[in-house]
Amino acid sequence: MFNKSFLVNKLVNSLLSKRFQVLLSEGCFNIAAKKEDLLLIKSLINVDSLNQEQALSLRSISYFLSAYPLVVSVKTNREFLNDETIYSRFQLPVLTPTLFDSFLEEESIPSIHSSKGKHTVTINTEELKEKRKQLGFSLQELSQLIGISKKALYEIENKRVNPTQGTVKKLEMTLKIDLKKPYKLQQAEKTYLKPKNEFQQDVSKEFKRIGIDNSSVYSAPFEIVGKEKFSLITTLSKNGFKIKKEAAQVKKLSSIFSSKAIFVTKKSKEESVEGVPVVLESELPEIETTKEFGKILEEKQE
Repeated sequence: MFNKSFLVNKLVNSLLSKRFQVLLSEGCFNIAAKKEDLLLIKSLINVDSLNQEQALSLRSISYFLSAYPLVVSVKTNREFLNDETIYSRFQLPVLTPTLFDSFLEEESIPSIHSSKGKHTVTINTEELKEKRKQLGFSLQELSQLIGISKKALYEIENKRVNPTQGTVKKLEMTLKIDLKKPYKLQQAEKTYLKPKNEFQQDVSKEFKRIGIDNSSVYSAPFEIVGKEKFSLITTLSKNGFKIKKEAAQVKKLSSIFSSKAIFVTKKSKEESVEGVPVVLESELPEIETTKEFGKILEEKQE
């Protein structure tokens, strides 16, 4: 029977076997994995334990780091997840461990999605339309053959809705064609979270003034993520005590993210810790541009 540690170890072993660089973390993602692309993975035995705050943070971090977010889970409160279906929670894809392994093996996984109890399939609508016309079927004729309305078939062909598994099966049998598209991970859409405290808010505002698009995040080893010409993860520490404790992990994260990392603190005698620049909050208003900001970070690392 799976438990959390067993699941994480299984995923890590699968990733390592495919030569991913892997780093364990805590919070809105448990595993960061990098090969050609960056994956941010939240592993859960029960996917219903994923909350909106975790999901939004994972989506925001993934957007700013150009990463692919996903959840790997085994069951819901009611049932075990199906190994052939991609589920969705808070606009995040949810895969079973078996389906995740198939994805790593680069097998062609049918894009069967489950959301709110409804199973739909992503299909090649261009091929559907072309084959229908090639065989001489009108929308009305084909819709009657497969038992749906003309309007429903029109919306399927024009990518307004995805068809159900049953509808796809009937279409494929009638047209003698394979319409199912293989599943591909999607990068996260732009997602912003409101700051939870004044410190987070003030630093975020200064970054925006300088020219760094950014968002506050929660349940992560850092409090702000952003990007301009470079991506940036920022850890906040009011008194500086947090810096030495977390510097090694922050440095590892920035390496696997291929991003810059900094600490912003209200007071500190350190210019950098473990190669991670330390910036005083009082220094930020003096910085005018991202170019100047980047130069300051380089100087603090020397």
